[in-house]
Amino acid sequence: MGFLGDDRAVTVQIGAVILLGFLVISLSLYQATIVPDENGRVEFQHSQQVQESLQDLRNGILRTASAGRTSPTTVPLGTRYPTRTVAVNPPPSSGRLATEPGGNVTLVGATAIDDETADYWDGDDQEYDTRRLSYRPDYSVYQSAPRTTYANSVLYNEFDNGNRTRAVTDQRLLEGNLIYVVTLNGSYGQSGTRAVSVSPTPVSASDRTVAVNGSDMSIEVTTDLSREEWRRLLEDQYERNGGRIDNNENGVTMTGNTLTIDLVPDRTYRLRMAKVGVGTNVNDTSERYLTVVDGADSVTAGGTRRIVLEVRDSYNNPVSGVTVGAAVDGTNANITPNSGTSDGQGRIVYEYEAPPLLSSPRTDSINFTFDRPVDRPDFSGEEPESVRINVTVVSLGSETNNNNNKVIDTFSDRNLDEYTGDIGTFDITNQNLRSDGEGRTYSTSGLDNYPERGDTIQFEYESRQGNAGRFEFGVTNNGKGRYRLIMTTGQHLRLEFRNNGGQLKKSNTGSGSESIQTGTNYLIEVEWGTDDQIVATAYEQQNDGTKGTEVSSVMLTDDTYDSGGIGFSTEGADSVFDEVVII
Repeated sequence: MGFLGDDRAVTVQIGAVILLGFLVISLSLYQATIVPDENGRVEFQHSQQVQESLQDLRNGILRTASAGRTSPTTVPLGTRYPTRTVAVNPPPSSGRLATEPGGNVTLVGATAIDDETADYWDGDDQEYDTRRLSYRPDYSVYQSAPRTTYANSVLYNEFDNGNRTRAVTDQRLLEGNLIYVVTLNGSYGQSGTRAVSVSPTPVSASDRTVAVNGSDMSIEVTTDLSREEWRRLLEDQYERNGGRIDNNENGVTMTGNTLTIDLVPDRTYRLRMAKVGVGTNVNDTSERYLTVVDGADSVTAGGTRRIVLEVRDSYNNPVSGVTVGAAVDGTNANITPNSGTSDGQGRIVYEYEAPPLLSSPRTDSINFTFDRPVDRPDFSGEEPESVRINVTVVSLGSETNNNNNKVIDTFSDRNLDEYTGDIGTFDITNQNLRSDGEGRTYSTSGLDNYPERGDTIQFEYESRQGNAGRFEFGVTNNGKGRYRLIMTTGQHLRLEFRNNGGQLKKSNTGSGSESIQTGTNYLIEVEWGTDDQIVATAYEQQNDGTKGTEVSSVMLTDDTYDSGGIGFSTEGADSVFDEVVII
């Protein structure tokens, strides 16, 4: 009897081996393709998350520069991969966020419009060191991930080892006539997989702007961004698009890694600056110049004037705790205190007391400085750390002045009881009317004298920040009807007539040798003729308070009002009116 072979067990074993092979191959393929793809997506999503966090950090730096308070942001340096049962993950990805040298920001050819501020901003190049903040990822799969960097108000990505750059945000360096410089200072460096909190701190911060101009102004910035990318960012600032970049795209050039932005010449620019710190080794700023916030041009004999000075750093922001000495050269005159310390706003308040009796007008010089002897013989006030204020002292009565002029208001009583409207917008503590912002106030009763047809009105005017000021006369009892003389920086005088409902009915713009300028003291006369002609003329005011060169004049024909109240209105801060009289 013979036996046949039985290979059924062998078949099962072979099947098991084949199945195991399929499993091994499948797991290998999963490990080699699926896992990297999924981990790559995780890394890409993390890269996007980091860029969003860095955009928040960039915005936080700018908020800190403006508001003067810290604005923390959390940045996830790394990420972890999904848990897997059989496949193997690489270690969690990490990254490094650190400050790096950022070169300089240089303002070329900028001269301050304010005379005292121009002792520091005198047209010489002003250079500022800055740093940049960069994130470098260390991914296992996403090898083409960008390095993301913040510098000079822009967040941007660098690809191919810096050979290609692309901005993630817009720029804030130049917007219209606003130049905004925010430098970064300090040492910061964190690596790993965890999330870290970055807290920008204000070193020198405010929302102050300083008016500057120049015939050959430019901004120079050290940058890794390409010329083409900067041109894209700045395109809406080209002159043809209503901006201030001279020669359009040809005004945006690169030399090495230095960007130069040429500005339209002989225009007024608002310069706003700040210094923000991150990490450790943040360097503070120090006092650089002294300037006048509220000065005194003239005062009556026996009267007093409030003088406010401000100590500033190289970013035009206030510095506290600085001692400033003061001295006056006039006999029987006094300045108190003779040594003051700047407060939290960098300011020191002084009071000048004029001599009680004078037979004729005189000019007293008051010297201030934080660095040199205040009473030295060669004191000029032209150094950045020094200020000289010349005050003309005259003798005026309550009803008439020494030229028998009728006094409308000299603000010597330091109150606005006779006025209505936006009284809180105006400051009269220095015996003149100075605006703190936009507003209007007027008086139709309570003053000793009001002008009428046939009178010539005279008043002093200065715009310290370039905001327009307006003098009103013939104001009706409801405050709406009036004649209005408008003094706008960069323009000639303009006269308007508004009816009793406040509607503008007539307007005329004048002409002359020069338009109204910021920081110039004017003596303005309004001839309210007995016929139907009204003529207003602006003169540069001499140091002794008298008329100088005529600069602008305007005429309006109207006979609607024969008398009425007076009023003052402004478009912003630091428009100053004084000594309103009928001559």
